[in-house]
Formats: sequence, structure tokens, C-alpha cells
Amino acid sequence: METANVAVRMERQTRDDAAKLFSELGISTTQAINMFLKQAVREQRIPFEVTARPTIEYGSESMEK
Repeated sequence: METANVAVRMERQTRDDAAKLFSELGISTTQAINMFLKQAVREQRIPFEVTARPTIEYGSESMEK
């Protein structure tokens, strides 16, 4: 299958934290991004909930930001 390069701008710390996590999971950042994109295409949606006001849980209580 033919591949294409994609350039993405993000915070350096986010990139580094993600790369560390993916390494611990045994995959590369490229593999993780491809997994995300393939899942989004398969489901025809972003494969997780996106909200304008995320909820933060504290113990058994939850609070909005």
C-alpha cells in the first residue's frame, strides 16, 4: 500500500509523553496514529467522546471544570 507523509504541530511535551507511553505499549507513534485514524474511518466518528466541558472525577464525586 502506498504511504504518505503527514506533518503535525503539537506541544513538545505532548509528543514526548505520547512517545513514552506508546513505547511502553510496544508501538511507535506512527503506529498509534494509524490505529486512531483507521478506527475513526471504520466507525465514521472520533473513536472517543468529545465534550465541551470535560468532567473530572474526584473520588466518588464528579465535578465539571
